Amino acid sequence: MKYVKDYMNTPVFMVEGNTNLQEACKLMLERGVGSIVITENGTPKGIFTDRDAIKAIASGLSPNDEVRLASTMQSLITVRPSTDITEAVTLMLQNKIRHLPVVDEKGNIVGILSIVDASKAVQDLRP
Repeated sequence: MKYVKDYMNTPVFMVEGNTNLQEACKLMLERGVGSIVITENGTPKGIFTDRDAIKAIASGLSPNDEVRLASTMQSLITVRPSTDITEAVTLMLQNKIRHLPVVDEKGNIVGILSIVDASKAVQDLRP
């Protein structure tokens, strides 16, 4: 059996919800990631993805100082490191998400599972 911990990535990039859209996009580009977990006083509150950036701009928002991530982020859907990888992949498919934060028993973000990681897991499970 394979688990999320076998495929997740670390570290997870996190920023406060008052970070502006432009800064978040720059960080994602510099770090080569498709998502950033949004925190409030260090507590995970949501996730901002490359898709969210496209939606924000397409809806007429300008990536300037007035647009804060807290207003564009998505709710967090999470799994534990011990979650069966097929369960995690199913969750991603059902919710049409490409980034799945991984939390420990205390609710701390310890990793992230991307759609690329999930694809590798599916390949590994094939006979």
